[in-house]
This record gives sequence, C-alpha cells and structure tokens, in this order.
Amino acid sequence: MMERLGGINECVYNYGKRTATAFRFNGGVRIIGFKQGEFFDLRVLTIGLNPKREHLGECALRLIRPLFKDISVNEISEDALPFWEKMKERGLINNLGTIKWEGHYDYTMSC
Repeated sequence: MMERLGGINECVYNYGKRTATAFRFNGGVRIIGFKQGEFFDLRVLTIGLNPKREHLGECALRLIRPLFKDISVNEISEDALPFWEKMKERGLINNLGTIKWEGHYDYTMSC
C-alpha cells in the first residue's frame, strides 16, 4: 500500500502570517500542518477522491513519522476522532489537541 503513495513531495506556502508545510503523495493524498524543528502540528490529512478504509491516511502518516520527534493533531473533526485515536494507539502521532464539537473547539484535551 505504501508503494501506491509513492515518495513524499514537500512544499511550503504562506498561511496568513505563518508558513505551512504540505506533504503530497500520489493520488491526491496530502498532509498539511506547521513544522517547528522536530515538531509537526498537523491540521489536515486528506485522501483526495480515494475510497475510505484503504489505509491511505495511515500509510501517509507512516511515511512522515520518521521526520518528526513529535506530531500533534489539532482542529480534529468529531467524525475523524476515532481514526486519530487509532493513529495515536499505533504510535503514528503523539498528541490529540483541539477537537471540533458541533463547530466549537474543545481545548481541554491534551492526551
């Protein structure tokens, strides 16, 4: 499955006053967030038009995991929370940060 994603293409762009980093893979899979040395604040993981449940998101995380000491996920949608909990259990991310509950953010979760 990881071969299907190909290599990692990294690019940066301005996001307001911050510099965002996007990791792009084959098939429209992308991870977007903010790099700070060995730390990555992940904000978006998208599998593009690919079907769900093909482990593409997990495979993309496995490819970027060696690049960072710590990966935190923020602005998690309520529907995606079970996926991110599994990724934390599997050691692919370190922290679950802010979670969107019905359009509002919960900042109290710092697992």
